[in-house]
Amino acid sequence: MGFKEEIITRSEQLFMRVGIKSVTMDDVSKELGISKKTLYQHFDNKDSLVEAVIDTHVEREQLCTEEIIQGAKDALDEMIRIGVFLASTIEDVSPSTLFDLQKYYYKTWETLMKKQDEHIINSVVRNIKKGITEGNYREDVNAEVIAKIYAKATYMIVDEIASPNSSFSRKEMIWELHNYHIHAIATPKGMKLWKKYNTEIKY
Repeated sequence: MGFKEEIITRSEQLFMRVGIKSVTMDDVSKELGISKKTLYQHFDNKDSLVEAVIDTHVEREQLCTEEIIQGAKDALDEMIRIGVFLASTIEDVSPSTLFDLQKYYYKTWETLMKKQDEHIINSVVRNIKKGITEGNYREDVNAEVIAKIYAKATYMIVDEIASPNSSFSRKEMIWELHNYHIHAIATPKGMKLWKKYNTEIKY
């Protein structure tokens, strides 16, 4: 890992733990044990650092989901493993991190949502078409429409996570979304397999 990548990684850990707005470039330099001058040699300002952190986070998350897709036994195995991955990645994210990103770094937030929206929709469309071929999903499902509904539902979960007063656990929300999604599109064969996988893998 290069030094710039280390700055991004350590900054992401700091942002996820305590939020973004309250963290200053002084805080970042202290966290890394470097001078502000050295930090500014790599990033012109905090905005550019936040943008780099978000870009790196998205790229890493999308790479991980693609690896899950490539290694899955079938469409249902793919969905449950992605659910487990998502539940684990959002577990330690501070609600203030998402709130700060939406309120104070809206341009970066919009870019994040656009990238995620495209990736989620494409992945779900592929998953549905794969499941139909396997006989695990119904043939009368409109993959593009269902994928957009799924993508919008994930944003509702993000909004819920950003709320400090949420009464639901993050794992619970991811599980319910996926369970609802599969019940809507699975064949009897697919539902039987979904229930089997859920006894083997827990969110």
